[in-house]
Amino acid sequence: MTTFNEISNSIHCGDVFLFHGPGLESEIIEDIDGTPFSHVALGIRLPGHDRPLLWTSDEITTLTDILDHGERSGVHLLDAESVFQLCMKRKYNNGRHYRFAWRRAHASRDERFMNSLENFMRDVDGRAFPSLEQMAEHFIEGKMGISTNTRTFYCSELATATYVHLGLLPKDTLINSLSPGDFSSSNHLPLQDNSKLDKEVWFTL
Repeated sequence: MTTFNEISNSIHCGDVFLFHGPGLESEIIEDIDGTPFSHVALGIRLPGHDRPLLWTSDEITTLTDILDHGERSGVHLLDAESVFQLCMKRKYNNGRHYRFAWRRAHASRDERFMNSLENFMRDVDGRAFPSLEQMAEHFIEGKMGISTNTRTFYCSELATATYVHLGLLPKDTLINSLSPGDFSSSNHLPLQDNSKLDKEVWFTL
């Protein structure tokens, strides 16, 4: 299996990272979704940062946000390898552990793209991660075609909102209409402007 070090230099802005979680909450999400994924994040490369970053919304509180240098849950930009290492340190009674997959994104990353991405990240960075009840409400509303607020973001809401803002998904896409599994190759995202995602590459640390 591929290692993170082997793919690290090939990670670019907008790449998709999918997480297979071993906990009960992850199992519920994966069962509802019908895919082996319960979390999604986006790869980011920024000038002045040699290491790949992850644009994610989650409950991690022990890693430093690259943008505001805070340590809190919710929307943040984190060192990618540190996130994967933190996940692998978590112990579960069932003896299972996290698994990770990478999908390379092919898109035009011109100056407009990068400026739009950085502006969006700074605009929503720090927004809260929703409660379990809020997540369920947002998810159900999305499946019913009802738009949700953007005061909070769970992982796939953030990934969807980012892709919409960058023009990679249609402007009328509801940010709460997609789940982590929708970003896997078993589903078909209606990507715009000839952009595409490669099939998953599973990797370890």
